[in-house]
Amino acid sequence: MDERIILGGVLLTAADAELRAGWGVRIVDGAIAEVGPNETLAGTRRGIETIDARDLLLMPGFVNAHMHSYGLLAHGIPLAQPPAGFYPFLAEFWWPRVEDRLDAAMIEAAFRLACARMIRSGVTTVCDILEAPHATPGVLDVEARVADETGIRAVLSLEASERHGAAAARAALFENAGFAATHGTGRVTGMMSLHTSFSCSEAFVREGKALAVESGVRIHLHLSESDYEPSFTLERYGVRPAIWYDRLGLWDSSVLASQGVALDADEIAVLAKRRVRLAHMPASNCEVGGGVAPVPEMLEAGMRPGLGTDGYINDPFEVMRAAFLIHKGVRRDARVMPARTVLAMATSWGADAVGVNAGVLAPGRRADLIGVRLDFDTPLTPENVADQLVLYRSGADVALTIVDGRVLFRGGELLTVDAEAARREAHAQAQRLWTKEER
Repeated sequence: MDERIILGGVLLTAADAELRAGWGVRIVDGAIAEVGPNETLAGTRRGIETIDARDLLLMPGFVNAHMHSYGLLAHGIPLAQPPAGFYPFLAEFWWPRVEDRLDAAMIEAAFRLACARMIRSGVTTVCDILEAPHATPGVLDVEARVADETGIRAVLSLEASERHGAAAARAALFENAGFAATHGTGRVTGMMSLHTSFSCSEAFVREGKALAVESGVRIHLHLSESDYEPSFTLERYGVRPAIWYDRLGLWDSSVLASQGVALDADEIAVLAKRRVRLAHMPASNCEVGGGVAPVPEMLEAGMRPGLGTDGYINDPFEVMRAAFLIHKGVRRDARVMPARTVLAMATSWGADAVGVNAGVLAPGRRADLIGVRLDFDTPLTPENVADQLVLYRSGADVALTIVDGRVLFRGGELLTVDAEAARREAHAQAQRLWTKEER
């Protein structure tokens, strides 16, 4: 039996929980076995490994509910001028210059560095989505090996689309199904992934859904990242995307839709009724000029979205701040998106969205937790803890990261990955990507 105790300065078991001074957790075989006062935990379980984190705030680790780790290689890629709109961004830049050039070496290097960055900043679970049509087969196994090596919890998938023809599209579907079959439980799992309504036909969506149901796995897709997709489906099918997918029978609680920027009230109502999960990317939605997702309206409808970085800005604290601030500005209402809601999106709601038993520190949950430095500029109180975390901390303030009970980062040191070596390799692979001939 693998057992350890983490003594905390203060403990926040969930975004909406009471702050507990002098509490910690006991971990057995990768799961939370007990939460309680430090003296109780230490006094009743003598002789087992104890980590003194009494200078830290212990809390659930962050869940990156939507990530394209390969996007890290495109950071700073030279561009003559920004693409003129969302679809030109895809068709003229992202597809030909990034995704269509990716190979296994690039993907491995990017994912290893991304894992190092995420672990260092408190991300314990990542839902990473590849779109690399010329890197198959076996590319998900490449990422799985990196996840095993670094210790992060990972939900992995390969986007399937028909933009390179039927054979490539079906190969991606079956790579997802095969990977999920061999990674059904444990720290690394798989899901089915489709791209969008403008790159997948009705028959292909139905095939992907049927294969996901047959394989018993969740399904992911991008949804209305800008006005382009609603315009496309209105012209092609006479309805907006969420309604089109509903007619195809896609929606249920096993589906994770990312983005959701250009949704109207009827679409939000359908998504809420079908209990569809959603991942919100406030920073990257602005970067591509897509817009701002109607997340306050989603909350009012009963949806519980997670938060994702999209591979753009990967510090979870920066993404939380973006979610906290952007919607207040759009709504001109400081009451929307309170800090506790944003903190829940980054932890427990994100865990629910990607289907992992984490996001809350409670007996039976996986032991995915972080320790954040307590040297706040002003006093930390039960009333302000969410505001202090969301507004005034950063990834640099994380001092402890534990996944599945295993310590991955402590005292400024990454224990499972050489971040500098990973950075050098990613730098070399980025140079290959930037100069590689288009397919």
